[in-house]
Amino acid sequence: MLIDPATLAAFGLACLAVYVAPGADMAYIGGTAMSGGLRRGLWAALGTVTGVAVQAFATAFGVVALFVASPILFEAVRWAGVAYLAYLGVRMLMSASQTRLTQIGTVQPLHLMAKGAAINLLNPKISLFFLAFLPQFADPGRGSMTRQLLILGGLFTAGALVWCLFQAYAFARAGHWLAARPRLQLWQERATGGAMLVFAGMLAASGVRR
Repeated sequence: MLIDPATLAAFGLACLAVYVAPGADMAYIGGTAMSGGLRRGLWAALGTVTGVAVQAFATAFGVVALFVASPILFEAVRWAGVAYLAYLGVRMLMSASQTRLTQIGTVQPLHLMAKGAAINLLNPKISLFFLAFLPQFADPGRGSMTRQLLILGGLFTAGALVWCLFQAYAFARAGHWLAARPRLQLWQERATGGAMLVFAGMLAASGVRR
C-alpha cells in the first residue's frame, strides 16, 4: 500500500481544516448560490473544484515548482489573480441592484464554471500551498512520489467537491430565505462583492510579506 491508513487519517483531518477556512472560492459559491439558486451554485462549485484539481495534480507532476524557480512568473500570475478578484468584486457591487431573474438569464453554466476555476487557477498561493502540503503525507520509501501525490491530490479534490457542493446547497437554502427579504438580499450581494475586493487586497498584500 502506497500510503498507510494512519497517514491517510491524518491527511483527512488536515484537509478538513483547509476546507473550512474562508476564501475567495467560498465567497463566489456563496454569492452565486444565494443570488441565483442551487443550480447556479452547483455550477460555481464545480468550477472552483476544477481549479483545485488542476493545481493539485500539477503539484504531482512538479509543474508548480516553476513558481518557486521563477519569481517573475509567480508575480505575474499573482497580479492577474488580484485583478480578476477585483473585477469580480466590482461587477458584483455594480449588479447588486439587478433583479434575481435578470442575473439567472444572463449567465451560462460553462461561464459560471470558468469563473470559479479562474479564481483558484489565478492564485499561485494555492500552488505553493499544495507544494508544501501534499509532500508531508508522502513517503519516498513507499514507492513513486508522483503516484502518492496523485492519490493525495485526488483525495483532496474529492473532499473539496463534497464540501463545495454542500456549500452550494446550504447557501442556496439561505438564498430562498433572503428572496423574501429584498433589502437583506441586496446587502448580501454587496457583502459578497466587498468580500471579493478584500480577498483581492489580501492577495496583493501577500507579495509585500514574501
